[in-house]
Amino acid sequence: MQPVILDSTLREGELYKIFPVNVKLGIAKGLIDVGVVRVELTVDYPGRTSEEDIKPVVELLKEHNVLPVLHGRATAEDVEAIAKYGEVGCALYMSLSSLHLEYKLRNLTLEEAVEKMCRSISKASEYSFPYIRATVEDASRIFLEQRKQGVDLIGEFTEKFKEAGATLVSIPDTSGLLTPSQAHELVKEVKQVSKLPIAAHFHNDYGMASANTVEAALAGAEELHVTIMGIGDRNGIADLYEVAASLQDLHGVNLGIRREKLAELYRGFSKMTGIRLFWRNPLSEEARTIRAGVHQSMTVKKPEGYIPVGKLKYDFNEPLYELNPYISHKLIQTLLDNKINDKEELKLITSKIASVIRNRNQRPNLQVIKELISRETGFDIPLSRLEQFFGVDKVYILLKLNPSFSTENLKKHLLQDPDVEGFDEVYGDADMIIIGKLRRSEENNLVSRIRRAFGPYIEDMHILVAD
Repeated sequence: MQPVILDSTLREGELYKIFPVNVKLGIAKGLIDVGVVRVELTVDYPGRTSEEDIKPVVELLKEHNVLPVLHGRATAEDVEAIAKYGEVGCALYMSLSSLHLEYKLRNLTLEEAVEKMCRSISKASEYSFPYIRATVEDASRIFLEQRKQGVDLIGEFTEKFKEAGATLVSIPDTSGLLTPSQAHELVKEVKQVSKLPIAAHFHNDYGMASANTVEAALAGAEELHVTIMGIGDRNGIADLYEVAASLQDLHGVNLGIRREKLAELYRGFSKMTGIRLFWRNPLSEEARTIRAGVHQSMTVKKPEGYIPVGKLKYDFNEPLYELNPYISHKLIQTLLDNKINDKEELKLITSKIASVIRNRNQRPNLQVIKELISRETGFDIPLSRLEQFFGVDKVYILLKLNPSFSTENLKKHLLQDPDVEGFDEVYGDADMIIIGKLRRSEENNLVSRIRRAFGPYIEDMHILVAD
């Protein structure tokens, strides 16, 4: 049996950033499109969240045969709140480690906590929930502190939870304490004693949540908890892409995820939420950029020598190259379509380009490189070809808008523009900041499109270009 992805961007992820309903719906549509079959949300807590925040998302998910899983406390109140959404998943949690029992649950005994969880599960089983998950919060601490005894204890919990009506048990690494080998060991050993299928929900405090979740899958976990970009409490949990792509590309594990859609999901998510892809993210532009000259020499011939085949197949068609002092003469030869094959001449041209870069102490404008190559070789390289190899400039567009202008149409336009990476509404000298790609090779570039579509409503516009 292959594991199932449960995406918690709309529950765990909202501990990082609260999303308005229209953004929640956009995220849900993206998750549906990539093939996620379980999506977790927090049950509404009056005064903090409302049914109006949750119901449209639940209905959308149901329409597409995706199971909404509503997450709440192990209380009758929360079970009843979940029940009003009909046939959804019901996820209940209770802290059972000694540390949490003492300091979070005010010296509740282990027996009392387990009994409270069982009562809540029994209450949930009275409804038509197709999925009832019991979460043993801080399970990793129980395992690390007690080892075999801790594993047996978790096994005992699962037996009681199953009798009460649970269909799944989650054994989270609540404080991000595990290493990948320990995560594998935890799941493997608990599976030997558990009466229920196992869900893995691992936090990222030491940066190992995704690796731990991959190991949990390989050890037999039936449900894997992730979020887009790994966002969540503190520095988050496992990342959807890192888990799904690694398991499919490297281990051949089919999670039912449309691998080719993940990059599109992340780009759309970044635009909708304003949460940028960090440079270390596997889907960032940096992840496809080759910097070392000797690496560039091989990559122009065989890119899979430095970039995994799965990433070339699904995430981007070709690498980018960094314009830096280490630039390869083989790269310049390829850029020139092999019009110059003399090694010494190529090295001389490359040396001059490297010198220009070094003296500027930053990436030079591609127009400068174009003119230098033309002067040294007599060949005119189109800007579009230089952009194909070296990427395009990043542009920051600051807009001051007419006060009577509603930004909704502008935001819809920006969400559809392929060169927009993100945008934020701000206060002060500008009303909106747009971050995107400036293709100097095109007259109809991002700046031109915004001016043409919204010029009458723009009172002031500042363009900042980064290297």
